[in-house]
Amino acid sequence: MCQSSYSCHRLRPLWTCATIIAMCVWPLVAPSVARSEGLSLDSCIVRARAHHPDLRAADREVEAARARLGQAGAFEAPSLSFDAGKRGTPVSKDEHETALRLSQELGTPGGRGRAKAVARVQVAIVEANRESFVLQLRGQVTRAYRRLQTDALTVDALESLRRTVADLEKMVHARLRTGRGRYLDVLRARSERARIENDAVEALRALREDRRMLNTLMARGPDEPLEASDSLAFVPLADSLPAIIPAALANRPRLRAARLEVARGESQLGLARNSLRPSASVSAGLDRVPGSDRPGLGGGISLSLPFAPWTDRRARISEARAAKGGAQARLEGAERAVELVLRNAFESARTAERQVQQFDRVLLADASDAIRTATQNYQAGQIDGLELFETLRTFRSIELEYIRARLNYELALTDLAVAE
Repeated sequence: MCQSSYSCHRLRPLWTCATIIAMCVWPLVAPSVARSEGLSLDSCIVRARAHHPDLRAADREVEAARARLGQAGAFEAPSLSFDAGKRGTPVSKDEHETALRLSQELGTPGGRGRAKAVARVQVAIVEANRESFVLQLRGQVTRAYRRLQTDALTVDALESLRRTVADLEKMVHARLRTGRGRYLDVLRARSERARIENDAVEALRALREDRRMLNTLMARGPDEPLEASDSLAFVPLADSLPAIIPAALANRPRLRAARLEVARGESQLGLARNSLRPSASVSAGLDRVPGSDRPGLGGGISLSLPFAPWTDRRARISEARAAKGGAQARLEGAERAVELVLRNAFESARTAERQVQQFDRVLLADASDAIRTATQNYQAGQIDGLELFETLRTFRSIELEYIRARLNYELALTDLAVAE
């Protein structure tokens, strides 16, 4: 009983120091813990779509295009004119002529309808470009999120390796003290620990960079704490390339915008041809009639002659025809580019998929068994330090390459989903 009381009395100062340290450190640690936020990939995409400034700019462009649609079908503003004649002549004031006219341009027959058709296609193009930006933003967020996930996995793997090599270093020191080891093995252990620590420093730098990228895409502060809450689960690729390519060529927003540009070229060509028709202008008003107490009514109709050979109408038709041909060529190039990206991404995904499956089936288990067996054999004196740390380096390489293969697989899947 006395011994127990004595032990408690000796431990009391230690508990007091620990309490003071905890009280001092907790205010520093607690805010960072409270601010740390774990987000899923879907929530990151939702936040990016809600707050990204370029997407807000795309929304304003859509609004502007819709406003131009209303402008395209509108008449020109009417004009009000006042005419005076026979001023400064020897005639009397009663013979002076004045006229008040209200004029309105009517345009060519069918011109406003064709202009509205061009503007309507332009609205669809701007909307498709917005959808294309949303798709690319989704791809950027997904890539940054996957990199953040693999950065965290790399940091955890290197920390586990650091603890392993620290244990091996202690074991080598113990063998050295008993005369069964060599100092060269101690140097090998220190060298391997330094290599792993350097890799950990680089992995932490990459993690901070990818976290800044993801925060920036979501319009957050670059260095706000952020963790990926989703697990990096491996899901084999189920779709085949012959199924992916037609669906992508039919539905990707960039290709839809390219097709709409061809349609806009056709509408602009029709509008240019329509400009060969005469446009009408009407006017009506009041005229002062000399010798009469009441004003007379007046009016007029004027027609343009756009088919005259010295006008620019035929040059406009040639320009519209060339613009349509250029849009068709750009559509063909866009389809080829998308198909190329899809084929390359599919090949990358299949390659990374085979690598990940190879790691899962064979390499990871074999590497774990190898490092465990090497440690036991070194303790038993059956192998030297060179073979032990060569096994450790092999294990480290396999773990890091496995994480890299998983990242390559996820990036390839992302390219398949957003390629344009």
